[in-house]
Amino acid sequence: MHERISVIEDFVDAQLQKRISALVGSPIWQYGWKSTREGSRFAYWHSHFAGSDQGRQSCEAELAAEPLLAPIYELWKALEARVLQGHEPLRVYANAHTYGVEGSVHVDDTDAENYFSTVYYAHPAWSHQWAGDTVFYSDDGQDIVRSIHPKPGRAVTFPGAIPHCARAPSRDCNELRITIVVKTQRKAGHAEGT
Repeated sequence: MHERISVIEDFVDAQLQKRISALVGSPIWQYGWKSTREGSRFAYWHSHFAGSDQGRQSCEAELAAEPLLAPIYELWKALEARVLQGHEPLRVYANAHTYGVEGSVHVDDTDAENYFSTVYYAHPAWSHQWAGDTVFYSDDGQDIVRSIHPKPGRAVTFPGAIPHCARAPSRDCNELRITIVVKTQRKAGHAEGT
C-alpha cells in the first residue's frame, strides 16, 4: 500500500499557486481542529471548504458553487486531470500549523482501495530548515516509511488507510505551514488506474 504514495510536482501554474496562497492568507482560519476526535491532545488551525465526513456524497457541486473558492475548485480540477481521474471529492478543507502545533498519527479511512487523501502544500515559501514534513508510518505505526517535505506547490496523494501525520514546523519557522486537503473516492465503476 505504501508504494501508492504519489508525489506530484508542478501540476498547477504560478498564477493559480498565487491565487490559492492569497485565499489561505486571508482571515479564513479557526483554531481547535484535531486529527482525530478521540484522544488527540493536539489542535491546529482549520478552514472548511466543502463536503462532510458523514456519508460519501460528492461535494464537487458545492465547491464549484462558491465564487470565493474558485482557486480551490481549479486545484481540484487539476488533480482530477492528473492523478485523480475517476475520483469524486468528498471533503475539501485547509489546515495550518505553526511551531509547536502538529497533528497526531491517524488514518483517514479504512478503505485502502477506494478512499484517497491528497495534501497540497499551499504556503508561498518554505525552507528545508523549517521541518513540517508529512510523515507516513508502517501499518503497525512503529516505523516511518516515508517523509514528504512540504515544498510549495507540491501535492501528495495516498490511500487514506495509511497511518500519517503532519509534523510541526521547527522553531526557526515564523510562517504557517498550510495544506489544502482533498479527500476523494473512486466513482462507482472505476477501477484502479482509471
